[in-house]
Order: sequence, then structure tokens, then C-alpha cells
Amino acid sequence: MSGKNKKLPVNYSVANIVACILQDNRKVKGLSRAKKERLYNACRKKLEHLPKLADIVSISRIKRCGIDGAENFVRLGVLPPELVIIDQRFKDLCALPFWTVYNDKKGNIYRRFDKCPGHGFFPCCPPNSRPVEDVQQVMDRSSLFIVLQTRLIDMRWQNDWRFTVLHRLARDIRKALGPDSVTGIYGAGPCGACAKQPCRWGNPCKTPALRTSALESMGICVDQLCRDMADLSGNKSWRLTWLKHYGLPQQHPKKWKFVEAISVTV
Repeated sequence: MSGKNKKLPVNYSVANIVACILQDNRKVKGLSRAKKERLYNACRKKLEHLPKLADIVSISRIKRCGIDGAENFVRLGVLPPELVIIDQRFKDLCALPFWTVYNDKKGNIYRRFDKCPGHGFFPCCPPNSRPVEDVQQVMDRSSLFIVLQTRLIDMRWQNDWRFTVLHRLARDIRKALGPDSVTGIYGAGPCGACAKQPCRWGNPCKTPALRTSALESMGICVDQLCRDMADLSGNKSWRLTWLKHYGLPQQHPKKWKFVEAISVTV
């Protein structure tokens, strides 16, 4: 068997780890199906009484915003912040070793079984990202949690449009509801505030006002977010499948979805 096609071992299942954390999370234990539906229906009614916001947070509006790549967002939903599960152990998953690919200084590609390359390095990655206690406080003072999801794509690079759409959406919400209406902005993967990303080379962040951490890096369970959106909205396409061997020839599945969010107070 060639080295390219050689099967790599999987030492653990991230899906199983996530399931175990959820079973051991106190907040999850207190959220029955009936309570979730009650909170979700109240959240939808709240949005219905905010027509300006409802127009802004529509997929059709995002797709015609004039940003190349915006058409890749295909789902948008609103959840009550009470359903957002925040746990330090989700943040700790960023330190788990997994197979990934790197480029050396000569441009050669090699693989490595190690923690996420941003962990302990980027300002938006653990342990430098916002403490889970602070994230929970933000959620406690928020009224709505807006979740965006892309179609299945295989764009590993040149996807800064996600960051642009997210911050355009936050800007429009502030214009409609006031400068303090957006309580938090949550990305997917590394921050896209700077094209040159000086923080990659150990330099200070040049745009701290735009610095955007990923949902997972702040301890938010993205898997549960999407599961709740699927179950409460009736659209099963929200559900996620965990990747194995990201970026390697053995990667499965070959495509994935990006999930981002904005928390709002009204």
C-alpha cells in the first residue's frame, strides 16, 4: 500500500467525546424537549416583532449583499441564548492531538499528529481566547443567538468572505438596533480580520476591534447548536458530521460546513 493511501489510525472519536461532555453538562440536563420548544417559539415571536432585524437576518438578503462567496451561506436560524451550551471542556478539545498538514519554510507539505496549530499561538485561540465565564455572561445578557451555516464546501483557503459577511451582518444589526445591540461575534476557524495575519508570526494584533474567535475556541458546542437548529426548525440539513484527518488524502468526509454566529440584545 502506498504512503499516500495508507490508512491512518484514529485514536479517539471527537463525536463520542462531545457526547460525553454533553451528558455531563448541568445545563444540558435541565433542558427538556418541551422547554427547548417553549424557548424557541418565544424567540421566534420576539423576532417577528422586530421586522428590521428579521429582514437583515435572512438568507436571501445575505446572498444579494454583493460579497463574493456570500451565496455559500444557505441556512440562518435564531436560537434563544439559553440553549447555547458553553463548557471549558469544548475549549480544551483544541489541545487534543489530531492528524493535520503543514507547510515548511521551503513549501514542502508534511503531516503531523499534534494539537491544533493555533493553540497557544494565535490571540483568538485557546488559551488566549475569551474565558468561558465571560462568554456565559455575554449570553446571559443577550436576547437572540443568530446562527449561520454554509453549504458543504471544500474551500480550505481563500474563504475570507465568511468573515466579511459576518461583520457586514453585525454592522447592519447595529445600524438597525443601536450600537450596543450586538453583544458578540463568533467565527469559524482562524480569525480573518487581517489579510497578512501578523499574529501568525508572533506580532501584535493590528485590528483588535475586528478580532474574531471561533465558537469552539470560546467553549461553545457547535455540534449542539446545529442539532438544536435541526430538531427545532425541522431542517435536518443543519446537522454536522465530524471530520477525520482534515486536509489529508484520507480526509472523510471530503467536504464540510462552516458555522458562525452573532449574539444580540433587544
